[in-house]
Amino acid sequence: MNVGRASLALAALAAVAGAAVVRAQSPARAPAAARRARVVDQCVSCHARLSYTTGAGHGFAAWKGSPHAAAGVGCEACHGGDPRATDPQQAHVGVVPSSDPGSQLYFTRIPDTCGRCHAAEAGYFRTSLHYARLRSDGRGPNCVTCHGSMATSVLTPERMLGTCSACHTAGGVAPVGKAREAARVLALARAENILFDVVKAGVTARAGSGAGARARVMVDEADRHLKAAAEVWHSFRLDSVMARLDDARVNLVGAWVALGHPAPYESQLSRQMGGAARP
Repeated sequence: MNVGRASLALAALAAVAGAAVVRAQSPARAPAAARRARVVDQCVSCHARLSYTTGAGHGFAAWKGSPHAAAGVGCEACHGGDPRATDPQQAHVGVVPSSDPGSQLYFTRIPDTCGRCHAAEAGYFRTSLHYARLRSDGRGPNCVTCHGSMATSVLTPERMLGTCSACHTAGGVAPVGKAREAARVLALARAENILFDVVKAGVTARAGSGAGARARVMVDEADRHLKAAAEVWHSFRLDSVMARLDDARVNLVGAWVALGHPAPYESQLSRQMGGAARP
């Protein structure tokens, strides 16, 4: 493939929205108690033998395959209880149904519970109209709405359109059109993450060269902007997300050019990436 065709391929690749996920959040940071090594976690050893789905909407298998398990965050971090106790009654002290307003998993308290580890995301979410609505009348979304009870999912643009349209629809409780706008911005974020992977691979291949070193600085800066966009997303201020995605794109294009490739046709790239996401 010649460099001209490679440039066009790069621009086209950036427009693909369905083949990658949004830059993932950092794995849940386990509280100090969860990070300490245990001889046996009784929650795990007991619930591993149970096949049923709990009232919280998940069972052991869902936890075992989740980012929480990978990060060493046990059941007690969200549900309460004592993972050291071998007596079932003692092990469940403090555990109450998620339907109980006193539960850490009561729907209006979910952001505070998740926020103990995901502080940046929860901080942005607390500035949103969604959080205000959740606190005022319970009709706003919480973390589980988008990520599931075990934080195992990130909405695709298509699923986001359906999820958000539950409220953002004619006759609903929220402005019409926001669901489609959010889906477009999410599609852009996914496309830019594909572009990031392509450019980063090029930088890695040129490691040790002067061009690779210059491009690495810009790729690292783009990575910072993409991670910031993922955090700011939780405020649902789409213009702020777009500003960070625009900064990431500038750095990625700069890195691509620093590697010796011709600059992408900016009007085409802007139309495919930025323009497509604007309302």
